[in-house]
Amino acid sequence: MAGLNHAAWLARRQFRAQRADYYEYLGSLMEQGDGRKTLHDIFEDDARRYGRRSVRGRLSARWAERFRESGGNLEQTFQGSLPNDDIALLRASQLAGAGALATSLHDVAGTARLLDRAKSGFLTTMMAAGIACCAMLLMLVATPLYTVPQLRRTFAVVPAEYWGKSTRALFGLADLLQANLGLALIGLALLVGLSAWSLPSLTGALRRRLDEWSIWRLYRDFHSIRFLALLGTMARQRGNVATPLRDALLAQMPGASAWKAWHLNRMLLLLDDGVVGAETFDTGLLDRETQWFLADMMAIHGVDAGLARTRQRIEGRIIVDVLRRALVLRWTILLFAVGALIGMTLWHFSVIDELRRAMQAYYAAR
Repeated sequence: MAGLNHAAWLARRQFRAQRADYYEYLGSLMEQGDGRKTLHDIFEDDARRYGRRSVRGRLSARWAERFRESGGNLEQTFQGSLPNDDIALLRASQLAGAGALATSLHDVAGTARLLDRAKSGFLTTMMAAGIACCAMLLMLVATPLYTVPQLRRTFAVVPAEYWGKSTRALFGLADLLQANLGLALIGLALLVGLSAWSLPSLTGALRRRLDEWSIWRLYRDFHSIRFLALLGTMARQRGNVATPLRDALLAQMPGASAWKAWHLNRMLLLLDDGVVGAETFDTGLLDRETQWFLADMMAIHGVDAGLARTRQRIEGRIIVDVLRRALVLRWTILLFAVGALIGMTLWHFSVIDELRRAMQAYYAAR
């Protein structure tokens, strides 16, 4: 059973990058097939064509079986194979009818690509932060445990009274770090751990202040794009069916972090209190400019059309702004780490030069 679960997880991970193209493929087949080829037929054909050695073939066989067992329910068919956000969109699209589903699959494909772009920018920035933390940790450990002891051994004949300012400062820092290395490592681990925990978990007034800074702002920006893209796609009317706003919000609850769930619950409470419009979304999840644009669009076009136009703005501008901020933050973090390493290296070279001249002075004085 564990091997089967691992195989399913691995297949899902491998297929994730292909899913947007697959949605386009399904939508095109359904549009051009005129109802002569059902989704079950498509799944079975793909399973036969791609075979068990292909990720798509294995998943298609699984989907064909689940589709038949669930009576054509797409939510149950794709559960565990696709992201929860995609499944929520597909479920809403299926409720609008087969004709709307074919058109909606193209919307889901566009949403998946948009979310992947935003996620890529966020994850690469987090990787940069991780690399910077590792570099700082390596420097923190190497200075008292390796580089300074090596310098002390190499220039052991030089008395302390011959040391220069740079040498005294570096050796003093090394002594301080060595005496408190355990505490320093624990402090650094706590700082990194609390920062990582706070991204999906911290809520309240403190979090609203943090959301204006650094990685917390980037995290909020990524999730605001995700939230609006999904909401705008789900709220779009297909045929004669439109997803109620409350249902569209509830559809984002499965798999939501504590921070996102906190925002969604506040929006639901506002809806229950009769607040309908842009004020429903004024919980801090959206930045000010996006919130103001959403308010203007809803005032002019109504809730559903306003969300649709805001989603278009995400695709055209907001995603570009967010990715640019992620790029700036990424390079700032990396350059800070590189600058710290270069500074420490130059400090060591300065100490070596001081000790070399001190050694010459010491032997000259003998």
